[in-house]
This record gives sequence, structure tokens and C-alpha cells, in this order.
Amino acid sequence: MKIFEMSDPDIRSFRDKVEQVLIPVGSLEQHGEHLPVSTDSIIVEYIANMISKEIPSLILPAIVYGVSYEHKPLFNISISSSALSDILSEVCISLIENGLNNVIILNGHHGNAGLLQYIPQIVERIKFQDANINSINYWQLLGRDFDHAGFVETSLVLAIRPELVNMKKAKKGAEDRTLLRQVTSSYLNRPSSFTKITKNGVWGDPSYASPNEGKKLLNHVINNLLMVIRQFNDLSKRS
Repeated sequence: MKIFEMSDPDIRSFRDKVEQVLIPVGSLEQHGEHLPVSTDSIIVEYIANMISKEIPSLILPAIVYGVSYEHKPLFNISISSSALSDILSEVCISLIENGLNNVIILNGHHGNAGLLQYIPQIVERIKFQDANINSINYWQLLGRDFDHAGFVETSLVLAIRPELVNMKKAKKGAEDRTLLRQVTSSYLNRPSSFTKITKNGVWGDPSYASPNEGKKLLNHVINNLLMVIRQFNDLSKRS
């Protein structure tokens, strides 16, 4: 259920039936010439909606502002990691105060990942109670290599919002495959780092992406996410 579309009585009556609240977190940043800047947010919000069809959930509107300074000088609307941490912590505290203690932050953007592990500590320190807050980076459950506006993300958006994709403008990225994953994982946290590696802001090759491949990827990641969330929920019920 999308909390954005519910009334106060609806939320109160549904509160005891819901297993968790899902907070999708994305970004507004360049995704090549062929994908919208909202790509991360579109994907993660869609996945949250699909999860809610299998596990009773309240879904918050996506937080679309992320930590995307690595994409300078290409387009990005970024907030600091401390600002995003504050927003998420305050949202979680409000949920707890409304009797919703089981929260899953579903992350769609690499630049947000580092700060998410500390949200439970911040919230518990402020509220002095044990809230069940977890975070998941959806792409880690895809079983694919890192991709930015390449085959994976392009296929996903083709499956979700094909009208927003312009495949005529899709270009292969100039990523450096000689770099170790540990190098790119750290280096890409630096401002203006992404274009130094990719040149055109694309990591991967979107030219062979398709809606069918996107549907396969979505099925795979959603099934894996459901297993992870069910394990989170099982652990939360242990004394």
C-alpha cells in the first residue's frame, strides 16, 4: 500500500496488518543520453511496489535526492551524506512514533550506500528503543557486475517505463575494466570521479538491452529481495 495515497484512518487500520514499511531511496543524476536522471528512483520505487504485493507493506514515496557528487560536471542534484542520513533518521523516528517499528530502506544508488549502515544506531541513540531498521542495496542481489546506464539499468527501465528510454541515443561507456573492483568502489565516492573513468558517464553497454531482459532481471532481484526481507522479519520476531 502506498502511504502517499492513504488517509489517516486507512493507515491506522492497516498498521497492525503490515509487516514492514519500505523507504525507497534513489537519486537525480545523469544516466547517459538515453535514460532519465530519475533512473535509480524509478527502479527502486517499482521494486518496492512489487515487494508489497507479496509481503504486506506500507510504501513511502521515494526519496529522490541522493549523494551523487561523483557525477560532476554532468547533471546531478546532490545532498550531503549527513543531510541524507538526517532525513532518513528523522523519517524512521516519525514512523516509530506512529507505531511502525519495522523499516526497510531500499537503496537504488551506490553513492548512498555508505551512510545507510549507521541509521539504526542513530535512531536507537535518539529514541532509546530497539527499532528494527535494515537497509538493502538492490543491485547486490542482481548477480551482475556493476552497471550505470549500461545493459542492466537500461533493461530495467525498458521493462518499467519504456517511454522514458531513447535507445537511439544509447552509447557504450568507456569504463576501464583493468581497474580492480576495490579501486572503483572507493574511487567513485570522490567528487567528479565518474567521468574520469567512463568519459561519457555510462558504465557498461546499453546497446543490447531489452524489456525482456529487464523483466528477467526484475524477477531475479525481487525473488532474492523477498528472501532477504523474510529473513529480516523472522529475526525481528526472535526474543
